[in-house]
Amino acid sequence: MTVRDILLQANTHPEPTPNWAIGRATELAARIGAKVSLGVCQVHIPPLSNWLANKLLNMDGVIAGENKKSAANAAALLGSFTAMVPAEQLGETFTVDCPGMVTHWQLAVRARTHDLTVVPFYGHAETVSVAEGLVFETGRPVLLLPELAVPELKFDRIAIAWDGSSVAARALSAALPLAREASSVTLVQITGEKDLSKTAAPADAVRNLKLHGIDAEVVEIALEGRDVALTLQSYCEQDGRELLVMGAFGQSRAREFVLGGVTRSVLAGPKLPILLSH
Repeated sequence: MTVRDILLQANTHPEPTPNWAIGRATELAARIGAKVSLGVCQVHIPPLSNWLANKLLNMDGVIAGENKKSAANAAALLGSFTAMVPAEQLGETFTVDCPGMVTHWQLAVRARTHDLTVVPFYGHAETVSVAEGLVFETGRPVLLLPELAVPELKFDRIAIAWDGSSVAARALSAALPLAREASSVTLVQITGEKDLSKTAAPADAVRNLKLHGIDAEVVEIALEGRDVALTLQSYCEQDGRELLVMGAFGQSRAREFVLGGVTRSVLAGPKLPILLSH
């Protein structure tokens, strides 16, 4: 698989997606030879059916004002996107109606026909739920992208979280296009968190990567009572890893990241770009 079709998720309300996200998505597309598209969730707040609130607070007027701002932000995002993305990298642009708040449902349907969805993290209240929904509803990998204080976006040094599960295997497969371009790839196995004796060995994953032209090494980290997500991100920071690849799974109504105790903490505050696959 190669990544040729990137979708950037964007919001209009209350805080619009910043231009740095467009710039970073464009950098990534240029680096891997892909086109980048923009999917804008335009929030439309329905009118309030409350006569007293309208009489006392003019809520319909307030809502109309917020909807006007949301529409203006959508137009500004589309304008910035077409201005910032070179013609040879420019994909499609579209807007989905999000009644009341930013949600993932309509965007997830469109994202199923893109190779990779990029979700920028910039403090928007709904980013966590949107990212989680896209991971589980698209069938495609999702890149969590925080704002980075680096001159350029590059994934030369990649860490892949490995616990030998089928979900980890799917994440490994999703990472192949990026891993082929990396100068260093590590398979990171957390020990002391759960029994890994009956799962696929990291050495076998290294063998498989070798057949794809990727030289990888195994790194084992003892958990010692710490949080798995924080341990993985801490390793990446200390070792200069620019991308962390992880698998995610969902069961009934509870959705929890793979590697046992790794929960939504990775979504609450990614410290580096994280590629998630379900």
